[in-house]
Amino acid sequence: MVSNITKNDILIGQIYDMNVAEGVDFPTPDDCAFQFGFCETDVEKVVTPHMHKRVERVIDTTSEFLFVIQGRMTIEIYDENESYIDTVELTNNQALLQFVGGHKITIHKDTKYFELKQGPYFGQEFDKYIL
Repeated sequence: MVSNITKNDILIGQIYDMNVAEGVDFPTPDDCAFQFGFCETDVEKVVTPHMHKRVERVIDTTSEFLFVIQGRMTIEIYDENESYIDTVELTNNQALLQFVGGHKITIHKDTKYFELKQGPYFGQEFDKYIL
């Protein structure tokens, strides 16, 4: 269900296949700046009402989460030194959470997907550069 992408013992990202996910799990390490969890239940579940506290966090990376609802996406993964690591392909109900580094994304025709990343977004000149 979870495949880690690593280089030199650094967790670059994780791939999730929701087609085979079972139970409840938060596979991201606690120290990651972006957290992912999944849940599957066959009974009604009530999450106790709660509030998320405002906590000041220092984050020096931008994590990006890509989820393919339907279709196909091909992603070349790069580490923080701009070195190519691997190419991954996501199809229906699969996702990539990339913690560090960069990527080239090819979104194939007739693909429906969504992405999430930390904000605020300060614009391309500040937040990223082209390889």
